[in-house]
Amino acid sequence: MVRTDWDELAKRYKAFLECENDRPLMAVTCIRDGFTRIEKKPPSDSAEVMHKWYMDPNEIYDRAIIKVENTFYGGEAFPFVGSNFGVAGHAKYFKGCRYQFTDETTWFYPSLGDGELPEYLGEDSILSEELSCMKRLGDLGFGKFLLAVPDNCGTIDALANLRGSENLLTDMIEDPEYVRACSRAILDGFFDSSPKIYDVLSKNNSGGSTHGWMQLWVDGKIQHTQADFSVMISPVMFEKFILPDLEEECSWLDYSIYHFDGQEQIRHLDMLLSIKNLNTIQWTHVAGQPDFTAFIPVYQRIQEAGKGLIMAPTSVRQAKELLDNLKPEGLYLIISANNESEAKEYLALRESFWV
Repeated sequence: MVRTDWDELAKRYKAFLECENDRPLMAVTCIRDGFTRIEKKPPSDSAEVMHKWYMDPNEIYDRAIIKVENTFYGGEAFPFVGSNFGVAGHAKYFKGCRYQFTDETTWFYPSLGDGELPEYLGEDSILSEELSCMKRLGDLGFGKFLLAVPDNCGTIDALANLRGSENLLTDMIEDPEYVRACSRAILDGFFDSSPKIYDVLSKNNSGGSTHGWMQLWVDGKIQHTQADFSVMISPVMFEKFILPDLEEECSWLDYSIYHFDGQEQIRHLDMLLSIKNLNTIQWTHVAGQPDFTAFIPVYQRIQEAGKGLIMAPTSVRQAKELLDNLKPEGLYLIISANNESEAKEYLALRESFWV
């Protein structure tokens, strides 16, 4: 595997997801001292070039291996490469989906007409090419890095990719049954495509699966789910249009994480905490909102409900305050340090729990 202490590390991940770890987990990475970060850019923004940028496994490997070999991995961190096909990217498996690969992200444009139900194409869509890409990339990286699951997360967000957010908001008011029918079609597509993806990734992941940017490996199916769209709707609408799908997704996954995108979602928190099979909340700090540590009472509320917490503080001060005020059980800090010296400062905080 990608670390010599993998067996012990895997036990710590499992204990974390079951909130049974007695010490907080901390994954700290940074560019190794003496290495100059090289941000390779595509030679042009043409559709052909950008498609290759995202879908050519050999090209992805050549870019990724430079970063992997020149990254410092501390604590529970490990080398991984993401299957970067777009957020709520399973929208691409439906007929007529309009999307654009750019050098920074994947953009989606409304493609689903009024009253039109999403038609799942399965491997007659780009899914077949993604599976081929992941298989080859996994083979190339075997023993060097783990290959993470793609961000095929969020039924309502995938529907927003297809329908357009403004149209979807109107649909929720004028034709709620249509929205539920659309969500059902997308959820069914997720349940059909996901086993194919996990099967392709399993060899590279020692029979399990990896969530890359949350630095987790499990002996089973792991994925985060989300509803970034929910910042625009009320709790009543969340309960009607989003909660049922989240419950179904979390029941299907072996380990589930909810990507909590900023303070606007606090109004939905009680419903999220009520999901029996939801293991963990991943809190994202949104630019322009109060300091990370301003929400410690909310984090404590999450822990009191028996859910794990994944957070990404951006300073040693923030990390220390979180560690001082939260229980170690089910706590995981994901940290991108500026250099190896700062990385060791973070790790020193973690080591205080080993005394």
